[in-house]
Amino acid sequence: MDKKKKLIIFLAIALSSFAVDIGSKLWAQKAVAQKYMNPDSQSSFSINFNLAFNKGSAFSFLSGVSGSRWILTVINFFALGFIYYLYRRKESEDRIFLIGLAFITGGALGNMIDRIIFGHVTDFIQFWGFKSVKMMWPWPTFNVADIVLVIGVGLMLIYSFRADAAEKKDKKKTVKA
Repeated sequence: MDKKKKLIIFLAIALSSFAVDIGSKLWAQKAVAQKYMNPDSQSSFSINFNLAFNKGSAFSFLSGVSGSRWILTVINFFALGFIYYLYRRKESEDRIFLIGLAFITGGALGNMIDRIIFGHVTDFIQFWGFKSVKMMWPWPTFNVADIVLVIGVGLMLIYSFRADAAEKKDKKKTVKA
């Protein structure tokens, strides 16, 4: 893949993910009531919109720590630097690897900008589930950035497993030769 095509694919996915995340957060801040919404009692699984402001990271980790906003922002900058390093490597010629990196970049930027500007990350999507197995619990509230981060990490795992399988196959060929 040539450098221009690689850059276009990366930027299109990263910036689209970022824009959808920021747009959805702005919508949530205006449209979603700031009260806890209980799921429909007849449903065994439901999705609700519940506006929440997370001062920590995933699962509110570090939310009670003084200075967590800046600690997490610095970690985010290092993560983006590492993503740039990975982008420059040969592996990023692989489409799955490149698309995974782009999704991770879009999600990381969305949450980082939120944290820098507002001091927290805006979350608003919440699942409730599995009443049928006597386990009615809410999953932690999250946002679009979190979704694209998970998609990106999933794609990176797929790439990793695929690369490992190809490496093992090459080693077997070398041993037989």
